[in-house]
Amino acid sequence: MLPLARYRTPDDPILLHAGGEITAADFYSQVQRLAEALPDARFVMNLCATRHGFMLAFGAALLRGQTSLLPPGQGRGDWEQVLRQFPDACLLSEKQLSAERAFDISPFLVGNATPAVPTPMIGDGQRAAILFTSGSTGQPTQHPKTWGQLCHGAASLAAALNWGETPSCAVVASVPPQHMFGLEATVMLPWTMGVPVHAQTPLLPTDLEEVLRQCDRPSWWMTTPMHLRAPLHALSGLEGVVASTMSLPASVARAAEAKWQVPVMEIYGSTETGALAIRRTAREDVWTPLADVSLWHEGEGEGRTIWAAGPHVGPPLQLGDDLALQADGRFRWLGRSTDLIKVGGKRASLSALNQHLMDIPGVVDGAYFSPAEVGTDVAGDDSHPAHRMAAFYVSATISPREVRNALRAKIDPVFLPRPLYRVGQLPRNANGKLPQAALANLYSQCRLQRVPHTIPAQHPSLPGHFPGHPLVPGVVILARVAEAIRTTFPQLEPGTLTNARFHAPLKPGKSFTIQSELQDGYVRFKVKLADALPEPGSLIASGQWQCRSTNSLPTENA
Repeated sequence: MLPLARYRTPDDPILLHAGGEITAADFYSQVQRLAEALPDARFVMNLCATRHGFMLAFGAALLRGQTSLLPPGQGRGDWEQVLRQFPDACLLSEKQLSAERAFDISPFLVGNATPAVPTPMIGDGQRAAILFTSGSTGQPTQHPKTWGQLCHGAASLAAALNWGETPSCAVVASVPPQHMFGLEATVMLPWTMGVPVHAQTPLLPTDLEEVLRQCDRPSWWMTTPMHLRAPLHALSGLEGVVASTMSLPASVARAAEAKWQVPVMEIYGSTETGALAIRRTAREDVWTPLADVSLWHEGEGEGRTIWAAGPHVGPPLQLGDDLALQADGRFRWLGRSTDLIKVGGKRASLSALNQHLMDIPGVVDGAYFSPAEVGTDVAGDDSHPAHRMAAFYVSATISPREVRNALRAKIDPVFLPRPLYRVGQLPRNANGKLPQAALANLYSQCRLQRVPHTIPAQHPSLPGHFPGHPLVPGVVILARVAEAIRTTFPQLEPGTLTNARFHAPLKPGKSFTIQSELQDGYVRFKVKLADALPEPGSLIASGQWQCRSTNSLPTENA
């Protein structure tokens, strides 16, 4: 039997919030009352939106001997897919759900420990949770975890972070607890080490500053590389940062460490395995496995496979990555072995291409996409069709041509994205993942010229134009039009701007669309407001651009 949590006294805080704290005694009492009230069921689906609600529902299910189902996303479509596999599961939430077998836990989120409840004990072999991966198509795939596995994984992570046996820190999290990184870092790690976690999930810098202040003790921030890519603000009360869910560029990690003077650690792992390795990305490019994790390879060449095992992993699992294992046990990540794409007879890892794109200074977010996913422009001879790759990126400062030139210096020319779209943001879910269906929808929007553009307030052209009432300069709008023409008509290059009219001002942060039509070597364009105010579809600018064929241009401009 293992304890639900290892807080040293009943008065130790488990949850911190703006109004104070929830002690271990209060929390155990809430868990006990909810466990006694839960409907009879082998499985419960934890759909709680708050950290308090999730932790309470998860703890009560453990005490009741029930297994928590954690869908791959929080959308109704995500959990309905899982519910079809587990039709008798009870749905737990802090709000009313229009579904059968739904149970509202909100009445149990209040109450004090009267009388005191001892620390709940859970069998180490009890199946605690089933997490799910969605993939691009098909049914969600199950990945069960026992209570002992989750406890051992959290203890190994704490050791890798050098927390010691009795840490005095707190945890602040910008990630939800429903996926593996969130579960390990924001639920199991605090419970296993007896440290409090803040109830809020801060996403904006001002929210993070306020949460750190409320913690009133040194805090570790559990986050994603996307949050670290945002403009860095001064933070007080920060003891360290742990990032996961996607690759963290070394330049971003170095900038964060220089700004905050704290270690920025990155976790390597997966839903199937949990955390496997850790590194301080600003100082090293190799990964160090967590205690008791074993990694080895079988076979050679293209048929080589990488395996992982350990107490929190369970039976040996084949990884979807290719790793360069070193004699000292550390390793380098070489890319996904399961996402190889073939273009012009050459192969590359899609994950590695994404990393090259994200490493370009000025690119805030980015991703490659295969048009084969939506059945366009594809011709191939096997399961890895030969076709041009598309890509999306987010940036306020760098043009598609500059992005493509930066990529040309790093990758084989056959993998240069055609087309390359600059977008306002990528459709990441709450876990920081990019669902394939969402990327396919974004690609279709871009091809139909329906994807919105934005000029952020941080754009370098805005200071002085005009102070206190900034407006986007017309030349910036025209630059975006030229980008859209190159993307929509890759065989053309904008030449002479024969006419242009500006019908209304455009403010920074406002969304707009660019519509273009080709006729007799000229591209006619319209820039329209996409935001609801003052009126969607309002005309911002219009005009006509004379274009030249790219076949007549020098090679470096192609």
